[in-house]
Amino acid sequence: MRTFSIIMLMLCMILMHSGGVTAESQYKIVHKDQVTENWEIHADYPLFERLENEEMQEDINHKIVQKLEDTFRMVKRGANETMGVSSLYYEETTVYKEKKFYSVVMTSHITQGDRYNSTVTSINFDDMDDGSIKMLNDFVHMDRLNNEVKKVLESDPDMYIKEPFAGVRDNTAYYLQEDHLVLVFNKFEIAAGVHGTPEIILPIEGLLKENIHETNVPFPSYT
Repeated sequence: MRTFSIIMLMLCMILMHSGGVTAESQYKIVHKDQVTENWEIHADYPLFERLENEEMQEDINHKIVQKLEDTFRMVKRGANETMGVSSLYYEETTVYKEKKFYSVVMTSHITQGDRYNSTVTSINFDDMDDGSIKMLNDFVHMDRLNNEVKKVLESDPDMYIKEPFAGVRDNTAYYLQEDHLVLVFNKFEIAAGVHGTPEIILPIEGLLKENIHETNVPFPSYT
C-alpha cells in the first residue's frame, strides 16, 4: 500500500509539472491542411501569445501568417498554370530561444512535378518591453560575416558550390546558439540539393557591431 501511495504521489507531481510547462509556453502551434485535386498544403506554425511587447507580438504573428498566405497563393497559382502537374507545399517551422532572443525559422518545401525547392526565412526578435525585430545587418558587420562564410565555403569544395559567392543576404535566415551565430541557407544556394538547407555555424565574437550592447539584445559580451 505504501509503495502504491508513493507511485500515485509521483504521478500527480509529474502531471502538475507538465501542466505548468504548457501554461508557460509563449506560443501555440497551429496546424493547417488543405488538399485538392491539383495541390496539397500542410503547415505547422507558431502564434505567440505571451510576449512582453503586445504590439510587437501582433506584428510578429502578422508576419508569420502573411508569409504563409503569400506562399499559399504562389503554390495555388503555379498549380493552376500547370494543369495536370500536382503541387505539394509543406511548411516546417522551428522556434529557437537563446535567453530572451527568439528566432522563428520557417522552411518552405515546394514540389511541383519533378521540380522541388526549399527556401528558408526567419523572424528574429528580443522578448522585452522595448523589443524589436532584428535583421542580420542590425547587429553584425556584414563584411566580416561574408569573409567568415567565404572561408567555410572554400574549406570544403566537395560540399559547397564552386560558383563565386554573392554574399550573405540581409534577409538570410539565422538563429543564435549560445555564443554562435547559425546561418540557414536556401536549398541550392551554397550547396547541392542533396544537402538540403545547409547551416553554417560561426563564433559570434568579432562579428558584433561595437554598439550592440547599448541595446537590450541579449548577445554575449567579449569586453
